[in-house]
Amino acid sequence: MLETALGFVLGGVVGSITTAAGSGLLYWKREQDRTDRLRGALAAEVRTYSYLDEMIDDGQYESVTERVENPVIYAAVGDGLGRLSDDEITALVAFYADCRWLDGLEDPEDKKDRIEAVVERRQDALAELVAETD
Repeated sequence: MLETALGFVLGGVVGSITTAAGSGLLYWKREQDRTDRLRGALAAEVRTYSYLDEMIDDGQYESVTERVENPVIYAAVGDGLGRLSDDEITALVAFYADCRWLDGLEDPEDKKDRIEAVVERRQDALAELVAETD
């Protein structure tokens, strides 16, 4: 009788631990998948800004200030950025801040060096996002 009761208690404890571990692992996997999807969406959006690289490389400084697109994904997922690494967040914020600065900029010919840095920041942001995916 004592052995039966001990078996029930031990079975309940083992079952509880197994269920908790399984639930925790499933939760972790879902959160990881959610972060990976966020990272992929942001990387896709950063890739769409490749036209800035081409325009800046061609010296179209005046045109690029009129062509900067508003970010859609970055603006929509601002509260989810905390899922990313500090390096990813820093690179993304730097790039999108530069895009905001570039939009409607007056006298771009005087700011060529800073405008050319936008290309580097875009590439840095993309590299950070892709590096975390690998």
